[in-house]
Amino acid sequence: MGKFIYQALDITAGYGKKIVLKDLSLDLEQGSCTFIIGANGCGKSTLFSVLAGIKKARSGKFLIEGKEAGEKQKQRMTGYAPQESPLFFELSVKDNLLLWYGGKEAVETAADGGIIERLGLRELLKKRAGTLSGGQLRRVCIACAMAGNPRILIMDEPGTALDLECKEILQACLREYRKAGGTVLMSSHEKADWEMGDHVYLLSDGKLQEKDMTGSS
Repeated sequence: MGKFIYQALDITAGYGKKIVLKDLSLDLEQGSCTFIIGANGCGKSTLFSVLAGIKKARSGKFLIEGKEAGEKQKQRMTGYAPQESPLFFELSVKDNLLLWYGGKEAVETAADGGIIERLGLRELLKKRAGTLSGGQLRRVCIACAMAGNPRILIMDEPGTALDLECKEILQACLREYRKAGGTVLMSSHEKADWEMGDHVYLLSDGKLQEKDMTGSS
């Protein structure tokens, strides 16, 4: 690590007249795992959607490998699993995955020893998304975010509704993803999760403060 793959510099963003992020900056090292923590409503989801190119910032700039990046490039480089499910509930799991993976062959590859199989989704492919449990929906959303093996994976509370076994599977997938050079940015309310992070930042009053997880802040 040490090489910055993604940098957000002096970012300000919000909704209407409300400012949520204020001149916020964040550097992500290639191959690292970074956690953003904070109280509900502090702006984590806003930050993630801005970094993923879903929402535009009011000011600031973004650098990918040192070069300024626009919304489309951010979207190409990142895989994003938001808190709210982006799935079409009237479609089957397989049809939802086809939308993200871009074709039958890519889905079949991911379902045959790839991320779809590893997340335990093969037996769910024919089921309608609207019939899945909360944990099953989260796993499908994570599989969608990892379509195309993005270089940066952004996940907003990915462990929500997952049982212990599924969390362990997800952590194993993330370790493998990072070994291959992938970079992870995620949020979690569970302190046990933070141990896998290289950096943990507290988001408060629109800005980030790095936490010293050895005992002092």
